[in-house]
Amino acid sequence: MTGSTSIWRRDILGWSLYDFANTIYSMNIVSLYLKRYIVEDLNYDDRWFDIPFSLSMAFAALLLPALGAMSDYTTKKKLFVLLFTIACSGAIGLLAVVPPAMILATVVLFVIANFSYEAAQPFYNALLYSVADGPRARYISGVGVAFGYVGSVVGMVLVLPFVTGGLFGLEIPLITGGGKVAAFVPTAILFLLFTLPLVFWVHERPVQKKGKPGLVRAYRDVYDGVVQTKKYPGVLRFLIADYCFEDAVMTVIINIGLYCSIVLSLDDTQINAFLIISTISAVAGSLVIGKIAQFWSLKRLIQLIVIGWIICLLLFVVTDNMAVVWVIGSVVGILLGGLWTTTRPMLAELVPRSELGRFFGLFALSGRAAAVIGPLLWTTVVYLFNSERAVGRATARMLDLTEQQMTALPYKAGILSLVVMMALGLYIFRNVRQPREDRRG
Repeated sequence: MTGSTSIWRRDILGWSLYDFANTIYSMNIVSLYLKRYIVEDLNYDDRWFDIPFSLSMAFAALLLPALGAMSDYTTKKKLFVLLFTIACSGAIGLLAVVPPAMILATVVLFVIANFSYEAAQPFYNALLYSVADGPRARYISGVGVAFGYVGSVVGMVLVLPFVTGGLFGLEIPLITGGGKVAAFVPTAILFLLFTLPLVFWVHERPVQKKGKPGLVRAYRDVYDGVVQTKKYPGVLRFLIADYCFEDAVMTVIINIGLYCSIVLSLDDTQINAFLIISTISAVAGSLVIGKIAQFWSLKRLIQLIVIGWIICLLLFVVTDNMAVVWVIGSVVGILLGGLWTTTRPMLAELVPRSELGRFFGLFALSGRAAAVIGPLLWTTVVYLFNSERAVGRATARMLDLTEQQMTALPYKAGILSLVVMMALGLYIFRNVRQPREDRRG
């Protein structure tokens, strides 16, 4: 690293731009278009998205800890990021040419794309400490998250004309709207394009571990890491709590587009506007919370953020006032950026620097295992509370619901299940020890 600490320093900018790049994928594919394409356009139910998503995350949960451990032995983290990004972008692009009747091909390509997207994350996270250190890394983590949310907005704006043929009422010359499926190729191109600055501008620090990486050794390191978490007090509790947080957050992310369409009755342009406003709030929140984290306790910040999540999700269930819904969406954006800004450096400060790859792999295991269970929990709750099911009919009679309220009931029940998961994580998190930099303060 050079002496400059500006966020516009080339290596810091290159690292942050990968957050910009990968959230273009997560917003347009995971949150906005693919699930709605499967459910609304192809007329399959939620399970055709949720189960493949969970399957991809199960593969990630099995392999990412080993990949993270391998990254401790290699200075080829950038190469792994690039290769997995190419695989993800290629699969996304192919989704655009799969005939609607070939739903299994769509599912397989989505599993490949989402696994590849996730597989790049441990290598990318470990590269944070090639561009920043100490309390400064906390802030740069927030900068990366903020860049990610800017990427979400830019990605939505650039792709929307290919879907609708216009941009918030303005016609775009030479572009004809092709529906949700037309979002796939532009998203793939943008994801790959904005990955290149990381490849060319970030210089990896030499590894501190000696030896030859391999899957057997990597899994042994992961096993040793789990067994020896007692050497690093608070790590195991943190990972379990993070599992609960990630379960709720990831499930919100993949269902927000469908929720807005079915429950709130928003069209494509309105959904994009809703998500853009929420995302702009997340940009500001990520930067502000990242700055605050340099001086405040990370543990206390995370507790406040999770409490805010619980309150917002409860309000989201009980209110029908659209003005309130838009405000809640903005607050959730801030909380989402804040959670990802603070959890990454907190884990790094609970473990030795030489073990970052291994424990970021375990961090990935926690989050991805949550992403297996969360969508399955959601799709089960939605299924049970559907008006065609006994639970749904009984609940509708008990609450004397209108037809519109009966349509919304399964999704609101799904939100309440996430509140329970968040509360459980907060209870576990209360006994996590203070991170390293807090104890020095």
